Amino acid sequence: MRARVAAALAVVPLLLSACGGGSVAPGAEHVMADGSTMSGSSMAGMSKPSEAASMICSSEIRDAVRRVFQLSEAPTGRPSWSHQVFGCTYPVAHGELRMSVKDLDVAGPGRAYFDDLRTSLAGASAIKGVAAFGFPAFETPQGDVVFLKDHKTLRVDATRVAAADLPQGTNRQDAAYGVAAAVIACWTE
Repeated sequence: MRARVAAALAVVPLLLSACGGGSVAPGAEHVMADGSTMSGSSMAGMSKPSEAASMICSSEIRDAVRRVFQLSEAPTGRPSWSHQVFGCTYPVAHGELRMSVKDLDVAGPGRAYFDDLRTSLAGASAIKGVAAFGFPAFETPQGDVVFLKDHKTLRVDATRVAAADLPQGTNRQDAAYGVAAAVIACWTE
């Protein structure tokens, strides 16, 4: 745990200097964090992810995935948007890292979603102290790390990452935490 906190604190100043956000194009077109766009007709009847949620597919987070997994180049995330959940899946050599944000902006439903997710994931235990960055957070032994900030639930799911894809001495929890710390450092409203 100490190594995790030290690593996260070391990377936060670097991330804050490089953080940016997604953008919304004028009119009805939405520019996704990966640069792709959704036209007004494809978005008809649905809302769009917030800038904070879209950040999980941004170049800064792609680079964080590259650093955490010690990849030669940053992977391209596959974005998705359904039922107020913005997702971004990053392929790694023998598996994938899944990230999602339940994009809520109201306290009650935001906290309820976080609490329900904690109940549904086996072995969830609170992340405490400095490692939680002052936010409600938990992790699972299988490789999930979850934070609640501004009523939005960030989930970094490394359960589908093969052991061969992890840097030596790193487990799924540590990898998920490293990427989650990058998102939390960049997350602004």
